[in-house]
Amino acid sequence: MTMFFDTFFGSTKKIYRKEFNQALSKIPSLSKQEKDYLNEAFKSDLSDGLSAYELKQRIGSLRRNSEDILDYNEVEQTRKKLLERFQN
Repeated sequence: MTMFFDTFFGSTKKIYRKEFNQALSKIPSLSKQEKDYLNEAFKSDLSDGLSAYELKQRIGSLRRNSEDILDYNEVEQTRKKLLERFQN
């Protein structure tokens, strides 16, 4: 189904672990613990790459998880920085 959305909306680019970590390194407000948490949260998704659509879904899950270590602003900063990778 994700492939349908990517094809329909024209996005076939994916973000992989290297790009993910590069984006996280550009968010100074994230601690090492928070970056490690995000790496673990996205671990299985990054092995095959994440499309913009999939990334938005996963970030939405982080926003709704009140027990994670990230606050709303950190999740938003992460979302914006990661989605920048799809604008090129």
